[in-house]
Amino acid sequence: MRARWAPRGDRPLQASLVLNPAGSARHVSLADYLDADLEEQAATQANAWIKSIRAARVDGMPFRERFTYTGDSLWWFAELYLHKERAILALFRTLLAANALLDRESPSAVRLLSGDETARLVLPQLARARRIPWEGEGARQSYAAPVAMDARSTSLMLAAVASPARPFRLPPRVRTTLAAFVHTAFWRGDSDQSAAESYIGPVLQELEGRVGVQGLAYLGVGPTSNFRARRWWKPGPAPARAVRPIETLVPRFALAGSLGLWLARHHVRRALQSSPDLRAAAVLGGCDCWPVIARSLSGVALLQFPWSARAMDEAGVALDVVEPAAALTYAEAGGWGRALALEARRRGIPLAGLQHGFIYRHWLNYLHESDEMHPPRAGSRDRGFPLPARTLVFDEYAARHLIEAGRFPPESIVVTGSPRLDGLARRFAELDPDEVQAVRRLAGADDSRHLVLLVTKFSEVHGVLPALLDAVGSIEGTQLAIKAHPAETPGPYEAAAAGMRRVRVLPAGTDLAALLRASRAVVTVNSTVALDAAALGVPALTIGMPNNLSPFVSAGALAGAAGPQEIADVLRRLLYDGGFRLRLSAASMSLTAEYRMIPDGRAAERQADAILGLAGPQP
Repeated sequence: MRARWAPRGDRPLQASLVLNPAGSARHVSLADYLDADLEEQAATQANAWIKSIRAARVDGMPFRERFTYTGDSLWWFAELYLHKERAILALFRTLLAANALLDRESPSAVRLLSGDETARLVLPQLARARRIPWEGEGARQSYAAPVAMDARSTSLMLAAVASPARPFRLPPRVRTTLAAFVHTAFWRGDSDQSAAESYIGPVLQELEGRVGVQGLAYLGVGPTSNFRARRWWKPGPAPARAVRPIETLVPRFALAGSLGLWLARHHVRRALQSSPDLRAAAVLGGCDCWPVIARSLSGVALLQFPWSARAMDEAGVALDVVEPAAALTYAEAGGWGRALALEARRRGIPLAGLQHGFIYRHWLNYLHESDEMHPPRAGSRDRGFPLPARTLVFDEYAARHLIEAGRFPPESIVVTGSPRLDGLARRFAELDPDEVQAVRRLAGADDSRHLVLLVTKFSEVHGVLPALLDAVGSIEGTQLAIKAHPAETPGPYEAAAAGMRRVRVLPAGTDLAALLRASRAVVTVNSTVALDAAALGVPALTIGMPNNLSPFVSAGALAGAAGPQEIADVLRRLLYDGGFRLRLSAASMSLTAEYRMIPDGRAAERQADAILGLAGPQP
């Protein structure tokens, strides 16, 4: 093995310990005690804790009501920060693993050899609570983290205000039928064709065909390079001419409100850190976790709130300038999408949110409690969670999740199918043998080798990638092709696979349909490509379990592997066990039919119908 096993793409727990150091000493790693069930518990408990603090009183008011901007609650952004930052999840993972270790081993004493901040905070407290002698360094108070946060907050605000792209005055208003908010980095190259949009290109093409190019305004958010490729010293490429970067519509004076919130950031931080309710909530499983939680709250005040208010300012001005009858985006559940949804709702502009990837079952972005969908009290300006007027999803599986776990009103959801899967299926069927053979050569697979395709984010697979590489190396007649994710660069994959003859890293733009036709099996962690492959008859293996594809493994539609040895065993069966492949195929056909995951070529048409229905009749 090249590296320690790390499930789900999260960082492995960082703690090396000696049990019973004065007697029969034994070295252990805390990560070895975090099994699949505990991983599930940690994710569930972390999300529940984050949700719970919306009711914590800050300055005598519930968190959700205490911090607002233009009348809307900033809680919708605070919960995203706490979820994405992962510090709360790390606390619960460490607590569960540490308790499992102490329950199983019943040590007479524990010595810490090395550990991260979370381990140094939690482990001594748990040992003392059980009256187990403890040796080792405890958590140290860090003054550098808040200073670094504030420096980043300042640099982000100054860069936004000083952007040379900003106009001196508001541009002339130009009424349009639709405004599509897209991430500039995912518009491929400098093409002006709507198909160049990486995620929703097919529906944009369909919409252009109906309302014309002049009836659809493309507004780009974010930098022109994806975040993995971004470098401060290297300017990104110019955006496509079809896409108007949002800062070119928003003059500096329009940021006055968010600038004011930024100037008040330390007042917000002190209010959060002075809350007795939040201080009490920081005691988890009998451990005082305030140092970690206080730092996370600082991030909410210093980073998230000012950024969120600026996003609201920019979204509001952009909507005012283009005056669309309806708006659409595929990032409606993230920070920018929520800002857009709030501003669209304020102006009475219906917003369509388009699914563009798998909706993870533990992804807090789509998990809501019933009270969040309504105003907190009569007369409140906060109208509740900024739900799009319509959310367009690929299949019934996503729809059920949003209704049951997200508390979405059923009438707000439209099942359209996946335009990307339609296009993939069309291309898959059209490929001729020469094209398939060409992509096999590109992937390094001669006629004697089975091609295995890995499609996933490096950020999710890095912990289990060494185990997969070892598995491929141990199975004769196998070639692994790694297709880089559009949001990442090939570099990390190339470094991990350096020196391996039967591994080839391919650019993100490589023809996916051809790769699927050429492959004996697909491997992923959480990518929807596994479900796309299953719908096209290509068996798939999900690794790093438990993960967000676990329900499909339980249903028998996907193969799953939870540990390094299991990856090699299951991959071998997937390649050579005909009976196993037939059972997977039968289960996947049943599941894709049940959840309406079968491509029919009309998804983009249905999405365009739903979006134009929001816009209403146009002159």
